[in-house]
Amino acid sequence: MFLGLILWMGYYYFFHTDGQGRVTREADSPEAAAQGQQTLQRADALINERQYGPAKALLDSLRDADLNPAFFISTEDLEQRFDTLRRRSYREKQPNRI
Repeated sequence: MFLGLILWMGYYYFFHTDGQGRVTREADSPEAAAQGQQTLQRADALINERQYGPAKALLDSLRDADLNPAFFISTEDLEQRFDTLRRRSYREKQPNRI
C-alpha cells in the first residue's frame, strides 16, 4: 500500500504539475478557453490604456473564474497580468528621474 501511494504521488507530480509543485489545469472545452482569453484581452486593453483601476477590478473578479466550467483562465496568465499591472502602475507613480 505504501509503494502504491509513492507511485501515485510520483505519477501525479510528473503528469499534473509544472515541475515546481504547482498543479497545471486545462480547459474543459475550447469555448471556455476562448471566453477566458477574450476577457484577458479586455484586461490587457485596459492596462494599455492606463486605466489601472478598472483593470485591477476586472482581474480581481477573475480570481474565482475556475468555479465556472464555461470559463477558463490559467493561473499563470492571471499572475502575468497582475504583475504587468503592478509594474506599470508603479512606474507611473514614480517621479521622472534623469
